[in-house]
Amino acid sequence: MKTIKLTNILFLILILCCFNIILAFPLANPNENIEIVLSFPSSNTSLEASFVIPNNLGKQELLKGNIQALSSNQYVSSSGVINPETAVTKEVFKIRKFISGTYKLWIHSNQETNFHNQKIKVEIFKSGKLLKTFIPKTDKTGLAWLPLEIDGYTGQMTEINKIYSRLNTIHGNVCDAVTGERIKNTIIIIQDRGSQETITRLFGDKNGNFIQPVNPGRYTVYIGKKGYISDKFDIDIVLDFPVTIQATLSKIIPLSGYRIIMTWDRYPIDLDAHLKGPNPTHEDFHIYQSNQTLIQGKNFLDKVDQKSFGPETITIPSLNPGIYTYTIYNNSGSQDTSGSALADGNVIVKIYTGNNLIKRYRLPKNSPGNFWKVFQIYGDSGKIIDINQTGFESNPENL
Repeated sequence: MKTIKLTNILFLILILCCFNIILAFPLANPNENIEIVLSFPSSNTSLEASFVIPNNLGKQELLKGNIQALSSNQYVSSSGVINPETAVTKEVFKIRKFISGTYKLWIHSNQETNFHNQKIKVEIFKSGKLLKTFIPKTDKTGLAWLPLEIDGYTGQMTEINKIYSRLNTIHGNVCDAVTGERIKNTIIIIQDRGSQETITRLFGDKNGNFIQPVNPGRYTVYIGKKGYISDKFDIDIVLDFPVTIQATLSKIIPLSGYRIIMTWDRYPIDLDAHLKGPNPTHEDFHIYQSNQTLIQGKNFLDKVDQKSFGPETITIPSLNPGIYTYTIYNNSGSQDTSGSALADGNVIVKIYTGNNLIKRYRLPKNSPGNFWKVFQIYGDSGKIIDINQTGFESNPENL
């Protein structure tokens, strides 16, 4: 009897061990077997899908839905088919594997189109199972519809559902760095980045927006407003589709103060700015979104943003003796131990004092880490020391 029981116990242990070995390996990569399917009536010959994808070189690549093709890294394919029985055209993009970067699906037309009335739909499938359906939600006419974007690092899908009136255009949204409110009637100058020739001058509207059609090319966009520090943005129109500037302007501040502004792209969704520094009446402070303590009765953290783009703004009214350390943390990737999701987010940090931009930092692509220790300011001299250190940390308190 004891022998039988011992044999049974050993058998159960063997089964459990095998079961654990199986669980240790995922059955399939969660990013595999994704299909994006555009469907529309075959009678509408003006419509076409284009899938803008990142490649392994950190650049953008475009696949057209009506052409059978394979991406340069062989992870994404495109194909189109017309069903004569249903008179429906389908353009399909299959994703075998995502890489870090932003994926954008564009549906465009060669003529002014009301996408809402065209019986268009975009369906997302995973391993053959329907996950989500997108349809245009506005009667606004235009030449392009952007239904969605996908974060290649996490697989997170964001519904955009925006209609654009033109293809080769620069769109701008201008806001105040401290309040986040839109700045009306800004002055915009667009120059060719190669020849330095001014292409056009225009004004933003009362809602802080502007739109300017341009030819494909590389441009510098200058944005200004009385009482604010002017800024510039480099924009490339290389794939015909609209590009949007999420511009943030700072008001002129006293020369004794420093304003630090962080902006980024749609992904990662939530970045936090951290500032450590001296507090004359207490121990050194550490402020960030979840720890907005007052320093000498003042809140240094002016503006936080947990839903992409920023701005996230910190203002130091005046310096005290000691060292101020500024760090950025990818709160969306707090459990990451590898990868460059933070670096792929086009993270930009600008430091202002008086009416001048005195420092500008941009995290290089492919830098691994979920935090970026950017710089230090020495309070006794105002000297700024570049650090540019990245790494991984699960607890932001330890930054």
